[in-house]
Amino acid sequence: MAPAAAEAHVRSGRIAVDYRADVSQLPAGVEARVYRSDLALGLTVAPGHEVVVLGYAGEPAIRLDAAGVAASENSPTAAGTGLLKGTPRREGGAPSWRLISSSHSIVWHDARLRGLPPGVTHRPWIVPLVVDGSRTSLGGELRRVPTPSPWPWLALGALVVVSVAILLTRRRQLVRTATVVLGCAAAAASAATAVGFALASTASEGAWVEGANELVFVLVGLAFVARGSRDTRALAGGALGLLGLAVGLSKLPALLHGIVLSALPAAAARASVALAICAGAAAATLGLVVFFDVLEHYEEPADLQARL
Repeated sequence: MAPAAAEAHVRSGRIAVDYRADVSQLPAGVEARVYRSDLALGLTVAPGHEVVVLGYAGEPAIRLDAAGVAASENSPTAAGTGLLKGTPRREGGAPSWRLISSSHSIVWHDARLRGLPPGVTHRPWIVPLVVDGSRTSLGGELRRVPTPSPWPWLALGALVVVSVAILLTRRRQLVRTATVVLGCAAAAASAATAVGFALASTASEGAWVEGANELVFVLVGLAFVARGSRDTRALAGGALGLLGLAVGLSKLPALLHGIVLSALPAAAARASVALAICAGAAAATLGLVVFFDVLEHYEEPADLQARL
């Protein structure tokens, strides 16, 4: 179910969220789902049925039938959810239905599926309906998903910091090699992160473009690593590290929220983000050291000196 009017809700572009809602109470003749990214409620009526969604005050708010989707101009709920934009709301009286779509599906944000108060981990949600003249309801459970422990990522970051410190103080001869290795690791993590979030069902068009751009930069950097001189390869590794750091930080919410909106499994998505940040920061730091070392020992070519 993906009605055109609902695309903005379906593809929110969010990276991670804290709440999960399911549908466990479903009347006959009705299909429903709750979208992961923003808890928008999607409703579809089967042919031959009429469904009326009751608003927050129990008033008829939305009607789905053979003609399409209509919103009541008398309903404060329909007005509050933005279904009657540009139409003045009528006060009281019998429902005055305004056809807003010829589709048999609708997606909207219902306050009955909004977040949970502090200290509450789950609660039932219910949206009252009238299906073919009979009062019933649509419902399920809204649950807060706890944020994963940050210790694995902090441990990885500490390991990288210690490794970089050892390289800079005791193993300077390995700095260029380490920069290339860490840069390639950051590139791999960046590519996995970009693909995972771009292919998520909630990804926006902007996420697709962003992921494609990141993959292009990764490929360009790897080309320099594969074909460049020793210094060029190290500098390219540093550039890939900087790219990985930027990509990882842009996806930082994946480490801070309970649900990751990626095509990859949550653990793999978080691991790729953490690796992009940690390996990227290390490669960028070592690449900067290589850059200043190259500048310090730079010598102009003999033929250029002769011309000068």
